[in-house]
Amino acid sequence: MQIGIIGAGKVGTTLGKYVKDRGASVTGFYSRTESSGRESAEFTGTGYFETLDSLMEASDTLFITTTDDEIGKVWDCIAGKNVKGKVICHFSGSLSSDIFSNWEETGAYVCSIHPIYAFSSKFTAYQNLTSAAFTVEGHRTALEKMQELFSLLPNQVVEISTQEKVKYHAAASIASNQVVGLISMAVELMEEVGIPENSAYGLLKPLVENNVASIFEKVQQENGGSRTGEKDKYRGCAQALTGPIERNDLETVQKHLEHMDRPEWEMSYRAVGAVVTKLAEKKHPERSYGTMKQILESK
Repeated sequence: MQIGIIGAGKVGTTLGKYVKDRGASVTGFYSRTESSGRESAEFTGTGYFETLDSLMEASDTLFITTTDDEIGKVWDCIAGKNVKGKVICHFSGSLSSDIFSNWEETGAYVCSIHPIYAFSSKFTAYQNLTSAAFTVEGHRTALEKMQELFSLLPNQVVEISTQEKVKYHAAASIASNQVVGLISMAVELMEEVGIPENSAYGLLKPLVENNVASIFEKVQQENGGSRTGEKDKYRGCAQALTGPIERNDLETVQKHLEHMDRPEWEMSYRAVGAVVTKLAEKKHPERSYGTMKQILESK
């Protein structure tokens, strides 16, 4: 496998460095910005290609690591060239391999890979990429060919449905970006109480970290393991849940809603509260949360 990378930003540079360090053959980079492409090639110890044609000639596998809105344009450009037998792969989380329109007519094999990872730096992100899982989808031949690369990497690889790629990305965004939004909301509420922003972060830090740690704590199963041999599992959201909704504390939740001074705060509290109520029902099936649901749904 000879991997050529189109795009020399954080994702392309990180992946080039990461897979080459683990024994993969990376021919090099092509970028519309020559300085960026040469920088990435030097950093990864690979080549810089002045033309897209020269990169394609030297590579049997092409990684498209541009921004999402450029992937289709890059494909339109290379699809008219000789890509027969080549594997074409993009790394967008929100787009599926369907972006490669009419790929069957070109003789190429297409897929997408998405590392569940925040690429924070072009030159250091590769150092912690071992902890990330890779989700993959696409044509079966492309995925089979990619096994040559996956066998070199320590990362967990999970195949998902092409049709469900957007739903998968929504899940990742909720767990990442929208959690950040909820913490920001909590910090702003603290500020309204008179607690400075930096102090608010300090107060919330152990609460957030302990809750997350509790969700992802491995606990031994009562039956000593599942039929597949798994001896423990994550505690999960339902069992880690605490707070007024879980306790069915109607009065406290009603007071919270009365003090949500901004419409977006109230909407968020009600929407997330409805999800939390379902978790509470799962944790305590013996309790009735009917009145709690009414309070959260009423305007």
